[in-house]
Amino acid sequence: MQYRLTSLIIFIAAVINVSASQKIASTHHHFMTNQFVDSENNSYENYFDSDSTKIELLNRDSLLTASANSAYAREILKKYLTAIGGEEYLRNVNDRITDMKGIVQGIETEIIFYQKVPNKLCQKILVGEVEQRIIYDGSKGAKIIGETSQEITGNELSKLSFDAIMNLILEPENYNVKLQYKGLEKIDGRDSYKISLIFPYGAEWIQFYDMETGLKIRDSKDIITPQGKFQQITEFDDYRDVEGIRYPFKIKQYLGNQTLDFMIESIKVNTGISEDIFLIEK
Repeated sequence: MQYRLTSLIIFIAAVINVSASQKIASTHHHFMTNQFVDSENNSYENYFDSDSTKIELLNRDSLLTASANSAYAREILKKYLTAIGGEEYLRNVNDRITDMKGIVQGIETEIIFYQKVPNKLCQKILVGEVEQRIIYDGSKGAKIIGETSQEITGNELSKLSFDAIMNLILEPENYNVKLQYKGLEKIDGRDSYKISLIFPYGAEWIQFYDMETGLKIRDSKDIITPQGKFQQITEFDDYRDVEGIRYPFKIKQYLGNQTLDFMIESIKVNTGISEDIFLIEK
């Protein structure tokens, strides 16, 4: 599950007049023992077992061809999918409503996500008395504040179209998203796999997965704002089971010198969301 918070801090900052500035202990013994073969038929079996020394070789990344690198990244995603409940459960989710709340500089903020397969999204942000909606109806996008509606175009629309794909993580390469293994990194004392998803429109999305649990604990993206380019970091914690799938219920996001903490109030799946939610009025 991905929470689309890209424009949240920017929007909240505008509303409240705040300027946005700015182990490897071991791996699981039964994880990634697969043998990968690149286009030149070179075997990489020795670099995908549980031996931490060989994992360190992977971290240096000098011995991996592009195909073996991508295959390793896919295995990390497979472990993640297993950790949150499995592919079958995810494929059975046709729609989802996620409600999260937090306090931003003393102002109660609520975000409600409406998602529907294959690629419809409505993100409703309420900050005090102000409401913003970002909608993607499967082909068009719009940003609505009060009575004002602005069409989303260009790269922003391209990004929104990928955000709206409800199960992108299941088959990223079917959408021409390239996977890369980027080595190992310690995140808050936890050894993590680092992979990147590179989108057709040029953006890169870095993700970090805990080596022990397989769960995603952080992601990172570059965001362009009127104040400049910033790195947006989102952290995920407190995973809980909802209808057989584990979702993070604690979300923390950083952009420049702004930090937002959110807790999930509720997650509802397969409620039969009305198409009207995703309607963009002309």
